[in-house]
Formats: sequence, structure tokens, C-alpha cells
Amino acid sequence: MTASSHAEAQADPSFATTLAHGLDVLAAFRRHPGSLSNAELALHTGLSRPTVSRLTYTLEQLGYLRRDSKGRFVLGLGALAAAYPVLSALKVRQLARPLMRDFATYAGGTVSIAMPFGIDFIYVETLRTTDTAPHVPDVGFVSTLAPTAVGRALLSLFTEDELGAYVARVKAERPDEFDYVQKRTLPDIELCRERGFAVSLGEWRREIFGVAAPLYRTPTGECLSVNCGVPSFRFSAEQIERECGPRILGLARSIRALVEEG
Repeated sequence: MTASSHAEAQADPSFATTLAHGLDVLAAFRRHPGSLSNAELALHTGLSRPTVSRLTYTLEQLGYLRRDSKGRFVLGLGALAAAYPVLSALKVRQLARPLMRDFATYAGGTVSIAMPFGIDFIYVETLRTTDTAPHVPDVGFVSTLAPTAVGRALLSLFTEDELGAYVARVKAERPDEFDYVQKRTLPDIELCRERGFAVSLGEWRREIFGVAAPLYRTPTGECLSVNCGVPSFRFSAEQIERECGPRILGLARSIRALVEEG
């Protein structure tokens, strides 16, 4: 959450500011992987050193943080345990794995299922058949929606009101992405709605071509999509559009059918 978002939320008497600050400390490890000191956490969160010290002490006692051999903080197993109920409730993860493995073998890349996470996405399942790819994400990986195929596929499931809210949030929180969203992301969302899949040809990372298809919305409104990131040397841009796009659309249809049957 940004400082401006916090300021708006704090006007709500039901908003628990201390809890929000604690979650900000945990979120800092997502943005800055590795170990962090209290001073670095204060810098990354905008909180004072005394506040951060109290929060890290509490989070360490509860198992959400632990200290490494140098006395710096890393995420503890409590963070993993908190995520388990979320992942275990997503039955699509187990159902889709054999189909995802087949597609990963065909493409020589990494196949993942993603959900929106604010103006980012988060992987809730990922599978690969080789580690030779330049990018090998895992469950819990988070990145921005705007320049990615998986992000465009997810955004294609949004209602117009939800899409408008997304654009407004990008403008407020990541103004450097706003022009890109207007000129590239929004047209590609419409294209995804027309043909059933989205592509990103080195826009997120030069050496990665991405292709993705929307899956469905859950009864509670959560969006899911499936994507494959492949090394750019394996397929040409034309092959991604002509071959991989229709194939991942077929993968998405097969996954939906399994979910409906299950």
C-alpha cells in the first residue's frame, strides 16, 4: 500500500494502522528479496526506526520473521503457513498440473496460473520441465500486470468498472506506467477478449516471450489465467502468435472443463 493510500485509509476509524504497518514490513521482503535490517526496512516502508524495531520484534516472536547468521531479518515459516489455506482451496492447481506439464514440454518454458494482486499478479501454481530457461519463477512470484501476457489475460476478465479502477490506481501509484497502460495494455486487453489469448513479446523481459489465456472467475469474483513464459530463442514472434496462442487457448479450455467436471 502506498503512503497516499495509507493516508486515505487512516481516515476510516475501522482501519487498524499498526496492523497495516506490520504487513508493510512483510511486504518489503517481496519487493526486496533477501535479508533486511531494521534500517533498511525503515527506508523501504517509510516508517520510523523505533516503529520498525517494535514490529520486527513482534513478527519474529510470532514466527513471521527470523534472524539469519548476521542478525538480519528474513521471512519465517509463519508466512508460508499463512499462505497454505489459500493455495489448498484452489483445486484448479492439482487438476491442471498434467495439462500444464504437457504444455511446458511442448514450449520448453514455464507454465503458470496467476491471479490479480492489486495492480500486480501473483502465481498460485507454476510448472516447468527444464531449468534452462532464463526466468524460472515459482509459486508466490509477483510482478506487474501491465507489460505481461498473463496480466493482460487477467485484465480481460475485469468488468469495465474494475478496469477503470485499475487504470486509476496505476495513474495514482505508478504514474510512470500510466502512458504504457493507455497505449499498449488496454488495446491488448481488447485483442485478448476478441481472440482468447494475449502475448507479450519481450516487453516485460527482453529474453522472454509470454503467451496467456484467461481461465475464469471464481464464485467470489477472483480472476485466474494461465500463461507460458518461453525463451525468445525457442519461437519467433510469428510462431508465438500463430502456434502458441491457439495452443494456450486450448489449454485454458481444457482446464476449465476439468474444473467444471470436478
